[in-house]
Amino acid sequence: MNLKIGDDRAWVRRTNRGLGCRLLSGLSLWFGLVGGLGAQPDRPNIVFILADDLGYGDLQCYGHPRIKSPHLDRLARQGTRFAQFYMSHSVCSPSRTTLMTGQYPSRWNVYAHFAWLRSNAQRGMPDWLPLEAPSLPRALQHAGYRTAMFGKWHLGGGSGRHFGGKAINSGDAPLVSDYGFDDTRVMAGNGPTWLGRELRDEAHEVYPYADDEFITWSSELIVDESLRFLDEHSRHHGEAPFMLNLWFHDPHVPLKPTEEMRAAYADIEDRGAQSYYAVVSHMDRQIGRLLARLDELGLSKNTLVIFSSDNGTPARSGSQSSGKIAPGVSLDTDTAGSNGELRGWKWHLYEGGIRVPMIVRWPGHIPANRVDTQSVIHAADFAPTLARLARAKMPIGFEPDGLDVRRALEGKSFSRGQPVFWQNPTAKRRGPSLAVRVDHWKLLMEYDGTDVQLFDLNKDVAESHNVASEHPELADQLRAQLSDWYRSLPPLIDRVYVESP
Repeated sequence: MNLKIGDDRAWVRRTNRGLGCRLLSGLSLWFGLVGGLGAQPDRPNIVFILADDLGYGDLQCYGHPRIKSPHLDRLARQGTRFAQFYMSHSVCSPSRTTLMTGQYPSRWNVYAHFAWLRSNAQRGMPDWLPLEAPSLPRALQHAGYRTAMFGKWHLGGGSGRHFGGKAINSGDAPLVSDYGFDDTRVMAGNGPTWLGRELRDEAHEVYPYADDEFITWSSELIVDESLRFLDEHSRHHGEAPFMLNLWFHDPHVPLKPTEEMRAAYADIEDRGAQSYYAVVSHMDRQIGRLLARLDELGLSKNTLVIFSSDNGTPARSGSQSSGKIAPGVSLDTDTAGSNGELRGWKWHLYEGGIRVPMIVRWPGHIPANRVDTQSVIHAADFAPTLARLARAKMPIGFEPDGLDVRRALEGKSFSRGQPVFWQNPTAKRRGPSLAVRVDHWKLLMEYDGTDVQLFDLNKDVAESHNVASEHPELADQLRAQLSDWYRSLPPLIDRVYVESP
């Protein structure tokens, strides 16, 4: 079978801008408009809720048989649930890079999570997202939006300069506010944070994952700050629109639910599953508090609420396939999430690592009680879509890797019409390092063109049958296109980490 893909060289030209983008610095660049705007509805408030490591199948509205998620299920009934939404990577920092920039994370040398400083150097990564990178919040800020970021940042810097005897979280990283936020309180980022349940004005020496009290109450604390922001906005800035990023730590390990949180799942003997279900339900309750406050303040009608996850849920410790727990593993630091029928887990470029839930609500603009099973949406689409809705200005020369997907959000016919790419050089033994999707075809491979795996996602969403040998011409086309895209990326950063004395 021969699938006409088009001239992939045009895509290489369009996306070959990694190093060039680094020249776009200074606030003056934020006054160049991307395209004509045409008639626009009133600019919506934007609330972006991001879970951490929540799997495709971890909510009742996505088919989980046991986890109670009534508030997110209600959000889905009031809006549209998307069945084919993809993050740009299968771990957190790269996905968050795309949500901020509208570009593939490899454009900014972010190939994996920001980790030990030596590990960042070994991977050819910086220690934080460069400030000259495009920033959707900064664009909205300059367009008159008040912007806030509460929760897990994980794009460089933060508390716990050293952890486990290794240097981590550089103190030289920019403040999170420097990326375009008026109000911040974050973990894994420089600026105001928490220590336990206490508010702190700046990063401190306790690594967040070692702070059991914060881990237990993080979802509640993050929503507390969000409610404060909404109340202050309504009192003092009611005429201005706002953008609120509310990025949870839950249900990422470690899991530290209280016995009260576990009570709804007391019948489950597997304590690891009990912990996971309890944490997801606790996060859902906190989201319910947020949605209720939007109602109370009269903000719901003109607020676009988006919910998603940064990547798929990880496999249980000790196995990437069987789900069995290895001897000696602490169940409080294990996970028991579900990627539904999808193959693979966090770190994989199979569907289980990159396809995640997405629920969107905007009364009067986005159809209610709808499930979109056809539209292929990508994390890079948020920047062009939200900037257009907000009538915001982006940097001169900025070219997003995503599309304006308003038609899909509005329930209209939408065809992607361009490939989507992924790179995960740290995948190791978790599957191939590169992937591309065109229409309903997805191909994975290694850098040298080996380990080619081709799947027809319309017929085989579980990626159980490699059909590369059945469609050799198509496989060759996709392999060439993926190779050309990879060669268009900027080179690894050549740096050597030297431990400070």
